[in-house]
Amino acid sequence: MKDADRERLRAQLERLLRQGERILDRQQRTYSFGKKLRRLSPEVILEIFQLTCQGAHLKRPLYQDGLHTLSDIRRLTQYVGLKKLSEVYTLARRCDYQDVVRMMGQFPPRRKVGETDDEEPLEDPVLKEVTLGERKSLARTRDRDLIARLCHDQNPAVIQNLLQNPRVTLKEVIRIASKRPTNAQVLWIVYRNLRWINYYSVKKTLVNNPYSPPQISLSLIHFLLEQDLEYIADSDLLHPRLRESAEEILQERRGGVAPNPSEPES
Repeated sequence: MKDADRERLRAQLERLLRQGERILDRQQRTYSFGKKLRRLSPEVILEIFQLTCQGAHLKRPLYQDGLHTLSDIRRLTQYVGLKKLSEVYTLARRCDYQDVVRMMGQFPPRRKVGETDDEEPLEDPVLKEVTLGERKSLARTRDRDLIARLCHDQNPAVIQNLLQNPRVTLKEVIRIASKRPTNAQVLWIVYRNLRWINYYSVKKTLVNNPYSPPQISLSLIHFLLEQDLEYIADSDLLHPRLRESAEEILQERRGGVAPNPSEPES
């Protein structure tokens, strides 16, 4: 793509990202993005993904937020179409756009439930016997002890209700995001919650949980500070792709590599 075409596309992308910022519901925001991307060719979509990844690497908030939305590939596929996004992924591999390949790749989490014998019980032994409907209702409780117990629930619908409970604190959200082992769908619920994902500690906790889907971790890693990136790069508990991405971001921030030398640093 020629420089002039790329700059026009960047301007178009920034308009799209700013429009998305005004949509507070995460699912509606993804739908809005998907509806617009559906009208574009796979080649243009690829460049949009690449520009978004580059902007996120440079810690530009508009692009970081955009990557947060675009990296929800499973939901985006519903609106753009599997065939078109498959073509984008093929093109990304052909063009060696590794950030896009990592963003779109359906890699399994580093750890899965049931892999080790010393795992803690997944759910609270008392509430496990309560029906799903009752637990969803209990998630709206004001009882502090009950809220603490519900943090261990492995049903995404229960956790979704719990995160909307005004009595829930950041401490409890961290407990949900850090739980090991845990259901990946529970972590997706935390990731998609606009209220709680804005907290740095929630982002950091999700990235450092080996049960997090790599799509979540790779979209949040751009927000992390250097000392946290260093920890991730050295951690054997985390996915190799995530550690590789942490190394690349550290190099870029320290002047070793620049994704787009023509761009000024923010």
